[in-house]
Amino acid sequence: MRHSYVIAIFVAVLSIASVSQAQDLMWIDDSTAIPGAHAEAIVRLNNQLHIQGFQSAISWDSNIFSHVSEDTSGLDIEFLLAPFEVEFFTSTYDDNFEPGIGWAACAAIFDFSPPFSGQTLAPGTENSIVRFTLQVVADNALIGSCSDVSPVNGMGQPVIHNILTIDGISTMPELLAGTVCFVDAVAFIRGDGNDDGTLNLADAIFLINYFFADGLIPSCSASADANSDFTVDLGDVIYLINHQFLDGPAPGSPWPDCGADPAGESAIGCANYANCP
Repeated sequence: MRHSYVIAIFVAVLSIASVSQAQDLMWIDDSTAIPGAHAEAIVRLNNQLHIQGFQSAISWDSNIFSHVSEDTSGLDIEFLLAPFEVEFFTSTYDDNFEPGIGWAACAAIFDFSPPFSGQTLAPGTENSIVRFTLQVVADNALIGSCSDVSPVNGMGQPVIHNILTIDGISTMPELLAGTVCFVDAVAFIRGDGNDDGTLNLADAIFLINYFFADGLIPSCSASADANSDFTVDLGDVIYLINHQFLDGPAPGSPWPDCGADPAGESAIGCANYANCP
């Protein structure tokens, strides 16, 4: 288990403040995953007031998943805080917290370093705030089944809850689990239209050649669909250029790691993608 001394201090401070119940909601997106590949548990938030930071803690079936990482890269929270950023982020995990249960938690503070300017996350709905990445066991018997990944309170040492911090006071939002369903599909990286394993300007050029210069057809339509609108068109070129050069939003899942299309059967498909295990 990877412990963080700083997160322990942060949790201890929050435990001193009064904890009140609120009507805010924190939940995990439903998603799909391929056995042997990564699954994403993206945490979303409905918050009624400005928040100064948050804690998020989740658990999973350790017979199916193991911990990989957690981050905020490309999520709504980064764009909502701009031009500021998450100034403090730390995490901890235990793949065998209890028999059959894995667990991970993270904490984020938006205004942690001087000069203190009081940045907060404004009230909003359905905003993605953190991504937990999990490794799925390589067992094709999982195909066609599903498993929950759940926000959980009261686990860890010290004990960690799902918390929103509002004016220095800790509130506990309502929680909803997400379901990961396992599919037999081709893993890919969204935005990598030329299938070279990386997302860069070459992908935009590849699509322009495809549209206007009789270039090669993308071997994986889903990877070329950078903006996740279920079509491959000029909008994907613009989306890629905005992301790479104008601080536009990042491609949706699966990105930046290989994975299945979260749209499942409604996705546009991927005949072949060579750069994922």
